[in-house]
Amino acid sequence: MVVNIPSSDRFFRDISLALIFIGFAFVASASAYESMRYSGSAWSMIIKQGVVVLLSVPVMLGVSSFHYRWYRTRFVWWIMAAVILLLILTAIPGIGVVTGGSRRWISLGFFQLQPSEFAKLASVLVMAKACYERKNRALAIVLIAICSALVLKQPDLGTTIIIASSVPVIAYAAGLNLFVFIAGIAGVLWVGVKHVMSTPYQMERIKYWLDPYLDPLGSGYNLIQSQHAIGAGGLWGQGYGASLQKLGTLPIPHADFIFSVIAEEIGFLGIAVIIALFIAWILRGLDICFAVPDELARYIGFGIIATTAIQTIINMCVATGLFPVTGMTLPYISSGGSSLITMCVATGIILNLSRFADLKY
Repeated sequence: MVVNIPSSDRFFRDISLALIFIGFAFVASASAYESMRYSGSAWSMIIKQGVVVLLSVPVMLGVSSFHYRWYRTRFVWWIMAAVILLLILTAIPGIGVVTGGSRRWISLGFFQLQPSEFAKLASVLVMAKACYERKNRALAIVLIAICSALVLKQPDLGTTIIIASSVPVIAYAAGLNLFVFIAGIAGVLWVGVKHVMSTPYQMERIKYWLDPYLDPLGSGYNLIQSQHAIGAGGLWGQGYGASLQKLGTLPIPHADFIFSVIAEEIGFLGIAVIIALFIAWILRGLDICFAVPDELARYIGFGIIATTAIQTIINMCVATGLFPVTGMTLPYISSGGSSLITMCVATGIILNLSRFADLKY
């Protein structure tokens, strides 16, 4: 007996692959100087990111073959429990690795694991499952709150907002009243504002975000250099590999501020193409969500698309100065194994949903 398995959506898959390989190309450009500076070889970060890409793409395609109904099982709760355990381990001195004043990683020797990246996807899965079953919603919210609190403690306000936002966006997809949805989003933002107002270094970020030239060599430095890179790109850019800001001037050019390096090298028109790819990814993802016949699939898909869109907007707005500086990767594009692997798992889930979607085009 031959079983006919529907194929996944090629358009969504191809956009995702294009973003992955664009990301690798610009990580290769943006990381060479930093790699030489810290390891003595211009190739070390490039090779590491290449290995991550080679692992992530098969993971994406493999996950796309797992039926989404698997996420109805109790294993989703165990996934969340494992993520919380990893976040707790991250906070333990000697296990958690401190970089740039934040304790976000667990060293595995050859690889640094960032559990907060996995927390984003785990939060979507447990909230979607709880809303679909119409039970254990309080438990899901409590577990997501624990994740958010542990990530905020690292500290990582940006990722905390992404994790916490999974609650109102999935609840809205499940039929939550629009007013309650808006109130939920406002609540997440209120918690963020309260944290900022009670944290001196966060208030300092706000102050120098509003006027970075008050401290151009200190707290305002990152934003100034990011805007210089974007401005230097002009319409056409300086050319691939020709960024000057990545040469020890722009902090973390291969991760948090890779958008700025890309803008400097390929200019406004190149950035417009990348933004168009992200918009196409989001719109096609929403098409898939609306075309699936199952509520669980719709909730999972909407949660993934919405939280990824929020993260993309935050990263780009930070680089351009529209939002205060916060450490957050650009999905698919920035370097980082945990970030890319998580995005590819999420993409694989959407591709699996697309197998059952009644897409008209």
